[in-house]
Amino acid sequence: MLAPYAPRFSFELAVYPKRHEPAFENTPDNELASLSSILNETLGRVGRLLNRPDYNLIIHNAPCRNSVGDFFHWHIEFMPVLARVAGFEWGTGFHINPISPEESVQELKAV
Repeated sequence: MLAPYAPRFSFELAVYPKRHEPAFENTPDNELASLSSILNETLGRVGRLLNRPDYNLIIHNAPCRNSVGDFFHWHIEFMPVLARVAGFEWGTGFHINPISPEESVQELKAV
């Protein structure tokens, strides 16, 4: 689990597997067990820190019907819903994030 360098949302996190793999469904069971543990711990910490917010969990996967070779790396984005995207964000494509990734990680580690 890592905090992106320039997150769009407060407490936005991402999971990238260490081993390169374009498709999530090709992930071995032992790696899925590790992923499950990581997500369980992270969601628990976020839940305790932020009072169980709604969140979006997005799996980015290589297309099923088209081979992308080694160009794609599956990953998961985690974004708690803490504020509404409003006019500025919609109009400019820039997101206002009041907390740095370093601060959010420190807070999550402290929980």
